Amino acid sequence: MIAALKAEFRKLLSVRSTYVFVGLAILFTIFYAGFIEGFKIEAKQLLNPHLLESEVVGALTSLPMIFGAMVAILLMTHEYRYNTIMNTLTASNSRVRILVAKVVTVSCFALLLTACIGVLSPVATYVGVHLHGHTLVAQTIDYHSLVWRSLFNGWGFLMMALGLAVLIRNQIGAIVAIFVIPTFEQVLGLLVKANMVYLPFVSLNATLSAPSRGHITYAHAAMVFGAWLVGVWIVAVVLFVKRDAN
Repeated sequence: MIAALKAEFRKLLSVRSTYVFVGLAILFTIFYAGFIEGFKIEAKQLLNPHLLESEVVGALTSLPMIFGAMVAILLMTHEYRYNTIMNTLTASNSRVRILVAKVVTVSCFALLLTACIGVLSPVATYVGVHLHGHTLVAQTIDYHSLVWRSLFNGWGFLMMALGLAVLIRNQIGAIVAIFVIPTFEQVLGLLVKANMVYLPFVSLNATLSAPSRGHITYAHAAMVFGAWLVGVWIVAVVLFVKRDAN
C-alpha cells in the first residue's frame, strides 16, 4: 500500500498540469477576492458583518475548485490517455488498492487546496479593502461550522470528480460531466422544485450556502451528498475491478 501511495503522489506532483491548475486557482482567488470583492468593494458591503465569511463560501463554490477538480480528473484519466494504466495495474495485485491510493492522494490534495483557497480569499479581500483606504465593520465568523463545511465541500467536490473519472475513463468525458451535471440539476430543479436540494451537487453546495429552492440543514445536506458519493464510488469500484482495463 505504501508503494502505491508513493506512486500516486509522484504522479500528482510530477505533472505540469497540477501546478498550472493550482496556480490558476490561486491567481483567480487573489484577483477576484482581492481586487473585485476587496479593492472595488461597494460602500454598502463595508457594513456587512458576514462579508469575509461569504468570501470563503464564494471562493469554494466557484472556479478555483473547478481547477482543483481538473487535477483529480487528470490523475485518473491520464492513465488511460497515455496508456500507463497497464503498468499501474501490473504493479499491484489489487485494483481496489490502486483506487484507495488515488482516493487518499486526492483527499490530501483536496483538503490542502480547500484550506489554501478558504484562507486566501478572505485575506485577499481584507487586504484589498484596506489598500483602497476603507475599513470593514467588525466581522462575525462561525469558525467551528465554517471549517468543517468548507473542508467537506472541497473534499466532496474533488471526490465526485475523481469518481466520475473512474466511471467514464475518458478525459474529455469526465471534464464535460463535471460541468454538465450541475447545469442539468438546475434545469431539473424546475421540475422537482423544493426537492432539488436532494440532487448531488445542489446538496453539496447546500453544505456552504442556502439553496435557491427548498430548505435543508448543513448536516442533512452533507449526509445527502455523502449518500450520492458512496453510491457513485460503489459503482465505480465494481466496474473498475470487473471491467477490462484496456
